[in-house]
Parts: sequence; C-alpha cells; structure tokens
Amino acid sequence: MDDGVLDALVAVATADAAADEVTPPLGGATGWTPARVRWLRAFHRAARTGEQRTWAVLDDDGAVVGSVRLAATDEPGVVETGIWLCRSARGRGLALAALRAVLVEAGGVTVVARTTAANRGALALLEALGFVGVEHDGAVTARLDPVADTVVT
Repeated sequence: MDDGVLDALVAVATADAAADEVTPPLGGATGWTPARVRWLRAFHRAARTGEQRTWAVLDDDGAVVGSVRLAATDEPGVVETGIWLCRSARGRGLALAALRAVLVEAGGVTVVARTTAANRGALALLEALGFVGVEHDGAVTARLDPVADTVVT
C-alpha cells in the first residue's frame, strides 16, 4: 500500500467509518482524533515490511473502501486476518471477495479472525467462509483450519 493509496484509505476511514471499527482505542478519546489518524498511517506503513501485510479493498469503480490484513501469530502455521469497510461499501459482497483473496494469499494455513459477539455482519461473513467461532465474554475468535479450495473459489 503506497502513500497515495494510504491517503485514500485514511480519507474514507475518517469520512465513512467509526474510529472504533478501524483502530484500537487510544488514550480514552472517542472518534477520529489526530492520534488515531497517526496510528492508522503508521500501522499501514509498518505493514509494508515485517510479519503483517495489508491491502486496500476497492469497490467496482476502483475506489478505496477499506482494508484487509494478514498477520503472523505466535502459533506456528496460524495467521490472523482482519477487515473493515466504510459504511457505504457494506452489504455489496466486497468483504467476502476481499477475504476470499486473503485466504488464497494465506496459502493453506490456519486463519483466525477476532471480533465481538455483537458484530453480526462480521460473524455472518466468517460463517459464510467456513470459519468456526468460539465466544468468551463477548469476544469471538473464529478459526478456519487449512483453507480448502472449495471455500475460496
């Protein structure tokens, strides 16, 4: 993700997504603060190298509408994924297509995703791809053991 794409990603995030959907809480402040924008930029710049990779999610017109990631975990043979889309891009199949592409990129390893029990959209998406979730205190860890070709095609 080059700086031009990152600029578009930050613009769509701050205009059409809640900060809590995109970044972790920072310093107790809510909403899009300068610290959260800096964090978002640093997060994606760091993902250009190292054990995490991020990609922009594009709509049918080529506009940036979110991001998807893969990250190494401490567990051998297991990677973690995460995705967010701006509000206006949801419900159009873009998240499903992006996660299918990431599962192919993962290359047949176990993939985990973390969300909350209240995030019905994320849970439905993960279930549609064959993830199995375990809930604990409102947090859900969903797991897809080695990706089958039938899931991602």
